[in-house]
Amino acid sequence: MTQTPDQRRVSEIARSLNRYEWRPTAEEVKCGAEFFQLAQSLEEAEHPRFPRDTSAKPWTLRLHTENVAVLAEEITLLREEFLPQWREHLAADSPMTELVDLYVRGAQPVVRHADAVLAAWEQTTLPEPTAEEIGYRTRYSGAAAKDVAARLRYDIAAAWEKEPVRRSLWEEMGPAWNFLGAVRSTMMAAVSGAVEY
Repeated sequence: MTQTPDQRRVSEIARSLNRYEWRPTAEEVKCGAEFFQLAQSLEEAEHPRFPRDTSAKPWTLRLHTENVAVLAEEITLLREEFLPQWREHLAADSPMTELVDLYVRGAQPVVRHADAVLAAWEQTTLPEPTAEEIGYRTRYSGAAAKDVAARLRYDIAAAWEKEPVRRSLWEEMGPAWNFLGAVRSTMMAAVSGAVEY
């Protein structure tokens, strides 16, 4: 499969890191750490309009729709506040700011659909789980009724997301999510110093 120029550039930066050709400065490490703090605070924040399945602890299963909403918010903050601030502190050719810029660019196929995805979510009225369903699952699972209800709400919303029109949209976004993962992995290696992989 042919790589895009941005994919090639992330690979080049990762190789330069792995070969110790790029040795991140303390300021670059700080930039990367702040990127992850920003992302984590947005990803872990409560978004009450989206049901979550918290029964899969320590992980929480989230809807694709919530992930899109969070990424759109994250990209706005990175583009309008984070990058301008860090460009003042780091060298113009810093691989760390280039990685953040690549992340912002790479997110555009997802962000482009964010308004439509969120509009579809807001216009949808999903059924609530019935008291009978909650009672039945509570008796057989041993879980608290509120956790069972949360899981059922999540399952109903996840089924809505699997409808063909939305499923094809998630598939279309897949390559962008994969690219963002590659950028984040490279940034994490630069921040942690675990570059030999």
